[in-house]
Amino acid sequence: MPITSREWDEGRFDADESAPRTDTVGEYETDKDLILAFLSRNGEKAYTRAEVHRGVDFGESEDPDTVHEKLSVLPNSILDAAGDIAASGLVSDDIDEALAELVAEDTIERRNLDRDGEPVTYYRLVQA
Repeated sequence: MPITSREWDEGRFDADESAPRTDTVGEYETDKDLILAFLSRNGEKAYTRAEVHRGVDFGESEDPDTVHEKLSVLPNSILDAAGDIAASGLVSDDIDEALAELVAEDTIERRNLDRDGEPVTYYRLVQA
């Protein structure tokens, strides 16, 4: 589930915080451009790798919140697998490589938060 800027800044999840709405993006020439467009359009939120995969693969015709509602009752490991399956139109390694490059370029930032004793990595656009 995406997290809010407040959760990111505080470094912890807020059980009372409702899941922020995710806006989809259309097609872009490169994976990096697609990720940047997705994170820019959803600038007040941070996403896991699987959520980025799902978010960039929805295009303009699907609503990722609808999918999120259905998948949110599943354990994180199953949710990650479902995200990978939903992102079948993308090459997973390409997205992972693009995320790593964007982090190295200081265009997006990565942060680990603890969820039930498990580290969860989130990505968001670098905040000015």
